[in-house]
Amino acid sequence: MKYVLHMDLYSDFLISSPNVVSATLVSEVLNKSYSHDSFTRMLAQSELDAKTYWKYIKPSIRQLQSTNGIISVDDTIENKPHSEENELISWHWDHTQERSVKGINIVTFTYTNPDLETPVKLPVAFELVRKDSFQTKIVKKDGKIEEKTSRCASVSKNELLCHRLNALVFKNFIPFRTVVFDTWYSSAENIRYIVEVLQKQVVCAVKSNRMITFDIQKPTKEQKWQTVSDANMEPHREYKVRLKGIPFDLLLVKKVYHNLNGSVGIQYLIATDTTLAASQVSEDYKFRWSSEDLHRSLKQNTALEKMPAKLENSQAGHIFRARVAQ
Repeated sequence: MKYVLHMDLYSDFLISSPNVVSATLVSEVLNKSYSHDSFTRMLAQSELDAKTYWKYIKPSIRQLQSTNGIISVDDTIENKPHSEENELISWHWDHTQERSVKGINIVTFTYTNPDLETPVKLPVAFELVRKDSFQTKIVKKDGKIEEKTSRCASVSKNELLCHRLNALVFKNFIPFRTVVFDTWYSSAENIRYIVEVLQKQVVCAVKSNRMITFDIQKPTKEQKWQTVSDANMEPHREYKVRLKGIPFDLLLVKKVYHNLNGSVGIQYLIATDTTLAASQVSEDYKFRWSSEDLHRSLKQNTALEKMPAKLENSQAGHIFRARVAQ
């Protein structure tokens, strides 16, 4: 691997200077012992892959891993509002702002051992969403019919989810029992893949319009289906149900939140392990925030959004080094 020393120096620099970063600044901090061009070439080399990242994170994972481990999956957007659009920098839906924003979409897989007195959160893998294709849609604007061309990903985030979890199980041999994620990843296909192929459990949130039935003992033709929001359920109690598209029983828990502003929030959680109590389902789902915490740390402490690189490889290289620094 080329530029090994440069990469380590760059990661150390990101930790010490989380507010601003450039190849020139790195060189100056090192009293120009290394030219800024050498750091530019380091970042622009062929993109560092998941196999290389695993070599960095493997020793730490092996120290804290457990068969009771939990992997949280979530994504964040590295905002790049003024950068030129390319495969990495594109428009992505940001659920926190309820609108599309321009930036780099990063999917993070966070490992936690809940048996430790103080659980440690480690980013065991990450994926960059690449919008490497184009699609054309017919839209109506100001009363006129127009064609609109936009970027799209040939590999979806759901496909990235299954591909990376497969590698963590069958290539990296990481022991864990449960995968947790929010509604974005809670498709029937993802849940079935994790349970049937990977032989792992799932705890996730589902949207209120998902179809369920409580008639799990009745023949298929006699089962009555309804949306989750229409179901008559007591809060914080587990119910055994079937979810449309999934051929095995699940637990459904309705959680009710009373916010400080007086409003009431409702969340529906699904668990594939039907032996769990409602309280355990809720406790497992709390680990979903592990990835949120790492995303916040990544942006605040490693200058994730501060690198003005224009080349895709350089942008990807900066993200890789920021993750190693984390």
